[in-house]
Amino acid sequence: MASHTTSSTNDPITIQNSQDPQHPLLTINLSNITKLSSTNYLTWSFQIQSLLEGYDLHHFIDGTQTPPQPTAIVNGVTSPNLAYITWKRQDRLLFSALLGAISVSLQPLIARTTTSLDAWQTLANTYAKPSRGHIKQLKEQLKRCNKGSKSISEYMQAIKTRADELALLGKPIDDKDLIDRVLEGLSDEYKFVIDAINARDTSISFAELHEKLLNKEASLQTAQPSSLSLPATANPTAFPSKLASISH
Repeated sequence: MASHTTSSTNDPITIQNSQDPQHPLLTINLSNITKLSSTNYLTWSFQIQSLLEGYDLHHFIDGTQTPPQPTAIVNGVTSPNLAYITWKRQDRLLFSALLGAISVSLQPLIARTTTSLDAWQTLANTYAKPSRGHIKQLKEQLKRCNKGSKSISEYMQAIKTRADELALLGKPIDDKDLIDRVLEGLSDEYKFVIDAINARDTSISFAELHEKLLNKEASLQTAQPSSLSLPATANPTAFPSKLASISH
């Protein structure tokens, strides 16, 4: 029998543990997390880690705690270890949640793993190796990123995504360099903002710059003349017939 401890369906559900009532189990809902694909491991794993840390279940995937022994010896008598049974049940619940957060095409990668830790390490060994080629590719994408026809929010999100991926690979971009990269990719329409930022004595945060650029974008859109449709009486084909009727 399960008892809900929270009102949101995205929150964990506490399950009574009849074998060890003092240690209830948790089922984790990962349905609101984008499923793992072959291209989004870094952001996916960061979301999973953050969530499990919040629920104090991260030790199941980071190997910081050794699982209990399957059996316990008390007064010379060997019997099943309740702590191990609880650990195994919680680990299977977590494994099931991880499996559901992985694209179907990638699930065979962890089909032969036996614990959440095994599954996590298998995925990390497959997708998390920071190769020189991957890092170089991200840096080149960041360098070439320009606003172009993108909105300010789309442009800055593209830059932030690549910077975050580099940070997760152990190659973080300095905050000032990131601001400079944003300014370099802007068009001449934003020259006033660019000059104002460069003239500052103190550095500006990414969020503050985003706000200023949004305001400038809004003012540019307001200043653009709207296209007015011609009135119906402006149809040039109407004039010859009208003149003809007057001449008669």
